[in-house]
Amino acid sequence: MNDIQIHSKITLMEIDVLQALYQRTLEKYTAGPSIDRARLFFLLLPFFDGKQWSEDVEDSAKTVAIVYAALQAHDQVKEESPISKSQQLTVLAGDFYSGIYYQMLSNTNNIKLIQLLASGIIGVSEKKATLFEKTAMSANDVESAAEVIETRLLTIFYDHYGYSHYKGIAVPAMKYVYYSNQLDYLRDGVETNILRKLNMALPFPLYSERWILDKLDSLHIELTKALDIHPMDYRLKNFMLHQITPHQHLAEQLTREG
Repeated sequence: MNDIQIHSKITLMEIDVLQALYQRTLEKYTAGPSIDRARLFFLLLPFFDGKQWSEDVEDSAKTVAIVYAALQAHDQVKEESPISKSQQLTVLAGDFYSGIYYQMLSNTNNIKLIQLLASGIIGVSEKKATLFEKTAMSANDVESAAEVIETRLLTIFYDHYGYSHYKGIAVPAMKYVYYSNQLDYLRDGVETNILRKLNMALPFPLYSERWILDKLDSLHIELTKALDIHPMDYRLKNFMLHQITPHQHLAEQLTREG
């Protein structure tokens, strides 16, 4: 499968998810659903790698993408007094998206996956809640929270359908994408909950950038080693390394330190 085919499949799923979540009022007054193409890639990774992929699996992958969109919508709610109309509708958007994914799973009678995702959502929500607390966390705890938030739902999907062997690739890759985004936020002066906790955990706020750069390097090494031993088509490996997790951060770090 070449790059164009991979991009096309991701785009088709993105369109399907956006259509499933479309609601005219929410579209008008909120930012709309957040659909991360990197997450879609890893949800589709078994398909790209030629594994058995039924309509039921496809629908479940779309459902997990909708769960991510619902959780992301709730993250967009800010503490405001009084709460604005846009904020109220953003809360409703998250609830609306939640209802959609339960409906989709119910239509397939996939009760087991509903139970597994419900448990996963609780775990993700608990980790997100710790990031809102004012108490300090260690850097290791921050990393643990980030991993649960970004990968728990995907690994549930993999385990349920017998794709567990992809976790060694997908987990470090998704964490890599997450920290790469956090690095962009940091450099743009945007303080996310993760960055705030990381700044509290490290001796000086300026250490956060170095910590993230080091984390990106170690994750890229972990991902490269996992891909080296996985019998995956080289074109798919190249797509992942160059399109999903392009690694320029080590060179950036050396340049900044030089």
